[in-house]
Amino acid sequence: MGPVSDSRAEEARLLEGCLRGENDAWKAVFKNYHPKLVAYIAVMSQGGSGEQAEEVAAAVWCALWCGASTHFGRYDPRAGGLLKYFKSLARGEIWRRRRSERSRRFRECKAARSESTRDEVGRGLVLQEFLATLTPREREFCMSILMSVSEFGGRAEVSTCNEWKLRSRVMKKFRTYMLQNN
Repeated sequence: MGPVSDSRAEEARLLEGCLRGENDAWKAVFKNYHPKLVAYIAVMSQGGSGEQAEEVAAAVWCALWCGASTHFGRYDPRAGGLLKYFKSLARGEIWRRRRSERSRRFRECKAARSESTRDEVGRGLVLQEFLATLTPREREFCMSILMSVSEFGGRAEVSTCNEWKLRSRVMKKFRTYMLQNN
């Protein structure tokens, strides 16, 4: 008997033990396959944290423990070893989590206040948000000189040089604000 058939026989023995509910068999399966499964999940998660990989692995082990006869009943040793089967379960769990995250984001966007949706935002709200990013002096300059709002006392007293500096800063902040929010 070669090493592949020995490992298949060992996997079959462990599988039977798990189906009978033997703790030693579960411990051996977990000890043999958990580190490899976590490493695989970390790679599949594309840079996800080790904690996320552990969570996915825990979900796989929980599903196996709770539905051992169902899950192990679907296992086909001819298709590959137990590790390959565990990896397929992990891929399914990763896919379910990604789909759930996409659905959650979609629901949140749909339920978000109309003011927070860019297409529905009134110009007044955008202007108020932008003015909140300015310093008090820049805000006064913007309102009194650039926008000519009369309640700010007409033109603020600023020198030509200072006016140029304030205008440059306000316009730079405006461009940055608009680029970040588009």
